[in-house]
Amino acid sequence: MARYLLIETRNPLDGGEYSYDLARQLTGERHDVTMYLLQDAVFAARKNFHEGQRLGQDAEKLGVHLVADGVSLRQRGVVGDRVAREVRVSDMDELVDLLMERTDKAIWH
Repeated sequence: MARYLLIETRNPLDGGEYSYDLARQLTGERHDVTMYLLQDAVFAARKNFHEGQRLGQDAEKLGVHLVADGVSLRQRGVVGDRVAREVRVSDMDELVDLLMERTDKAIWH
């Protein structure tokens, strides 16, 4: 089993489905998957966003770790109770740790 880090920068309505589909495939093959939402991808972390709700439900069911960049969230007004409960807010320090130490394979989209 490999540990994957999928870094998504695109909104799911603007081409960001790639990482979500890949996460489903990888967890189906029993890999450990963390999806880091960055830039416009953090719109998927909004509690009442349909595509985000689907992502959160899938992530919870499949065991995908959903992490969103705190700066990107604040810049787009997705803060506080607007963030879905399945999403853990993080920072660039953790992203670097994931890239350098806690991931076997990283894919940036």
